[in-house]
Amino acid sequence: MNGIEYLADTNCFIYFLDEHPAFSSFVYDNWAYSYITEIELLSKSSLTTEQDNIIRALLTSCIKFEHNQFISDIAITIRKKYKFKLADAIIAATAQFYDIPLLTVDKEFSKIKGFNCIILDI
Repeated sequence: MNGIEYLADTNCFIYFLDEHPAFSSFVYDNWAYSYITEIELLSKSSLTTEQDNIIRALLTSCIKFEHNQFISDIAITIRKKYKFKLADAIIAATAQFYDIPLLTVDKEFSKIKGFNCIILDI
Protein backbone atom coordinates (compact mmCIF):
# COMPACT_ATOMS: atom_id res chain seq x y z
CA MET A 1 0.00 0.00 0.00
CA ASN A 2 1.65 3.21 -1.23
CA GLY A 3 5.09 1.76 -0.59
CA ILE A 4 4.39 1.16 3.09
CA GLU A 5 6.31 -1.91 4.18
CA TYR A 6 5.14 -2.32 7.78
CA LEU A 7 2.71 -1.17 10.39
CA ALA A 8 5.03 -0.63 13.35
CA ASP A 9 3.81 -1.60 16.79
CA THR A 10 4.39 0.93 19.56
CA ASN A 11 7.28 -1.09 20.95
CA CYS A 12 9.13 -0.73 17.63
CA PHE A 13 9.16 3.03 18.00
CA ILE A 14 10.44 2.72 21.56
CA TYR A 15 13.28 0.39 20.54
CA PHE A 16 14.03 2.52 17.49
CA LEU A 17 14.25 5.68 19.60
CA ASP A 18 16.55 3.83 22.01
CA GLU A 19 18.74 3.01 18.96
CA HIS A 20 18.45 -0.72 19.50
CA PRO A 21 20.62 -2.50 16.90
CA ALA A 22 17.78 -4.81 15.84
CA PHE A 23 16.12 -1.82 14.17
CA SER A 24 19.11 -0.55 12.22
CA SER A 25 18.03 -2.58 9.18
CA PHE A 26 14.59 -0.91 9.25
CA VAL A 27 15.79 2.70 9.38
CA TYR A 28 15.11 3.45 5.73
CA ASP A 29 11.94 1.38 5.37
CA ASN A 30 8.54 3.01 5.03
CA TRP A 31 6.67 2.61 8.29
CA ALA A 32 3.07 3.32 9.13
CA TYR A 33 1.49 3.38 12.55
CA SER A 34 -1.93 3.32 14.16
CA TYR A 35 -3.30 6.42 15.80
CA ILE A 36 -3.26 4.45 19.08
CA THR A 37 0.54 4.24 18.88
CA GLU A 38 0.75 8.02 18.83
CA ILE A 39 -1.39 8.16 21.97
CA GLU A 40 0.69 5.48 23.70
CA LEU A 41 4.00 7.16 22.88
CA LEU A 42 3.04 10.73 23.73
CA SER A 43 0.91 10.17 26.83
CA LYS A 44 3.70 9.13 29.20
CA SER A 45 3.70 11.64 32.05
CA SER A 46 7.49 11.39 32.42
CA LEU A 47 8.13 12.58 28.85
CA THR A 48 10.37 15.62 28.60
CA THR A 49 9.73 18.35 26.05
CA GLU A 50 12.78 17.20 24.11
CA GLN A 51 11.56 13.57 24.04
CA ASP A 52 8.09 14.73 22.98
CA ASN A 53 9.61 16.71 20.10
CA ILE A 54 11.77 13.75 18.99
CA ILE A 55 8.78 11.40 19.00
CA ARG A 56 6.63 13.86 17.07
CA ALA A 57 9.39 14.31 14.48
CA LEU A 58 9.71 10.54 14.07
CA LEU A 59 5.94 10.12 13.73
CA THR A 60 5.85 12.87 11.12
CA SER A 61 8.24 10.82 8.98
CA CYS A 62 5.75 7.91 8.92
CA ILE A 63 2.19 7.42 7.73
CA LYS A 64 -0.51 7.60 10.39
CA PHE A 65 -3.60 5.41 9.97
CA GLU A 66 -6.70 6.86 11.56
CA HIS A 67 -9.56 4.93 13.06
CA ASN A 68 -12.60 3.70 11.13
CA GLN A 69 -15.54 1.35 11.72
CA PHE A 70 -13.91 -1.54 9.85
CA ILE A 71 -10.91 -1.40 12.18
CA SER A 72 -13.29 -1.34 15.16
CA ASP A 73 -15.07 -4.45 13.90
CA ILE A 74 -11.81 -6.34 13.39
CA ALA A 75 -10.49 -5.20 16.79
CA ILE A 76 -13.67 -6.41 18.49
CA THR A 77 -13.23 -9.84 16.92
CA ILE A 78 -9.57 -10.00 17.97
CA ARG A 79 -10.38 -8.98 21.54
CA LYS A 80 -13.15 -11.54 21.84
CA LYS A 81 -11.25 -14.39 20.24
CA TYR A 82 -7.73 -13.82 21.58
CA LYS A 83 -8.33 -11.73 24.75
CA PHE A 84 -5.96 -8.98 23.58
CA LYS A 85 -5.54 -5.62 25.28
CA LEU A 86 -7.49 -2.88 23.54
CA ALA A 87 -4.47 -1.04 22.10
CA ASP A 88 -2.92 -4.26 20.75
CA ALA A 89 -6.24 -5.32 19.21
CA ILE A 90 -6.56 -1.94 17.46
CA ILE A 91 -2.99 -2.13 16.16
CA ALA A 92 -3.49 -5.69 14.87
CA ALA A 93 -6.82 -4.75 13.32
CA THR A 94 -5.24 -1.78 11.57
CA ALA A 95 -2.56 -4.01 10.02
CA GLN A 96 -5.22 -6.48 8.93
CA PHE A 97 -7.48 -3.81 7.47
CA TYR A 98 -4.67 -2.29 5.40
CA ASP A 99 -3.23 -5.73 4.60
CA ILE A 100 0.33 -4.89 5.60
CA PRO A 101 2.60 -6.83 7.96
CA LEU A 102 2.80 -5.80 11.59
CA LEU A 103 6.35 -5.27 12.83
CA THR A 104 6.63 -5.96 16.56
CA VAL A 105 8.64 -7.55 19.35
CA ASP A 106 5.47 -8.74 21.11
CA LYS A 107 5.12 -12.51 20.72
CA GLU A 108 1.43 -12.31 21.71
CA PHE A 109 0.59 -11.33 18.15
CA SER A 110 1.63 -14.80 16.97
CA LYS A 111 -1.62 -16.11 18.51
CA ILE A 112 -3.69 -14.52 15.74
CA LYS A 113 -4.23 -17.16 13.09
CA GLY A 114 -3.48 -16.13 9.50
CA PHE A 115 -2.03 -12.81 10.63
CA ASN A 116 0.87 -11.28 8.67
CA CYS A 117 3.27 -10.43 11.46
CA ILE A 118 7.03 -10.01 11.72
CA ILE A 119 8.11 -10.64 15.30
CA LEU A 120 11.64 -9.53 16.07
CA ASP A 121 13.47 -11.56 18.66
CA ILE A 122 14.96 -9.03 21.05
